[in-house]
Amino acid sequence: MSTPRIVLGQVGCGYWGPNLLRAFIGQPGSEIRTVAEPRPERRDYVRECFPQCQVADSPAALLDDPEIDAVVIASPAATHYEIARRALLAGKHVLVEKPLATSGAHARELAELAGERRLQLMTGHTFLYNAAVRRMREIVASGGIGDVYYVYSQRLNLGQTRSDVDVWWNLAPHDVSILSYLLGGAVAESVAAQGITFLQPGIADAVFAVLRFPGGVAAHVHVSWLDPGKVRRVTVVGSRKMLVYDDVAEQKLAVLDQGFDRVPSLGDRMDFDHPDRTRLLRRMGDVWLPRIEMQEPLRAEAAHFLECVRTGAPPLSGPRHACDVVSMLEAGQRSLEQGGSPARVERGP
Repeated sequence: MSTPRIVLGQVGCGYWGPNLLRAFIGQPGSEIRTVAEPRPERRDYVRECFPQCQVADSPAALLDDPEIDAVVIASPAATHYEIARRALLAGKHVLVEKPLATSGAHARELAELAGERRLQLMTGHTFLYNAAVRRMREIVASGGIGDVYYVYSQRLNLGQTRSDVDVWWNLAPHDVSILSYLLGGAVAESVAAQGITFLQPGIADAVFAVLRFPGGVAAHVHVSWLDPGKVRRVTVVGSRKMLVYDDVAEQKLAVLDQGFDRVPSLGDRMDFDHPDRTRLLRRMGDVWLPRIEMQEPLRAEAAHFLECVRTGAPPLSGPRHACDVVSMLEAGQRSLEQGGSPARVERGP
């Protein structure tokens, strides 16, 4: 028996929209029928580069189409909630670019609505579909690096600036999503963030944030679109080993057998009666570069969404993960507005 064909529509074809169109076009058993884009020049772009797609100037054209099963949302972040809500109410499955919404309350409302209507709701946290990040998660979960002490991430570039959101809401969703995923779905208890603004009034160009997770694990996130070099790196420091994921490097992941061992310290008098006395000895062991079969994360994300629509399986970056990420971003935003004071992460039901 043939697999039912999934018909999709897409809202938005600006900066990231063409990448999503390319990722979905050619996926087996699916088609993108209509692209809704309010700007005439971007509609012309779709006609020229993706002639197999119809174009419309409003999301209503695809939300009202009964043959469209699912909607991909690649519009500005401030519009995600309203368009996703309308799509769910129209009975469509939804893949929305990160972040799911710009407030925790709106994100939770979308999650509840999708649950009530038994529709798939997935957010485009693309790095969860990166083979190197998944391998990191496997190593951490297996205890291969021991207890996680702390994590730090850097997402820097002299790159694309935005005027609708600051660098925290633009870039940090990637890192916050990765951190939660690596720590087994953990959610930070508090976020302390400081931002600096140079290019546009009221829009932070660089943010330094500290997230405190349960169990004493700390994470530092540095994001900037005003930096001389392109950096996409996550470092995990464990009690036994360390991990370095570098998305820019040819070898994406390194496992370092480095750290400190506690060894008996007998002192000057060779005091065997006090074996509990120890000293720290630095360990510099091997560096292991795991073999990883890389595939394009965005195509893997698109294929995963379609499979979840077909089977009803919960998406990896589904409502719970997406809501948790928004809650942590929202706490970071409050901290930015408070001048860097820690803000408690507020999670809804």
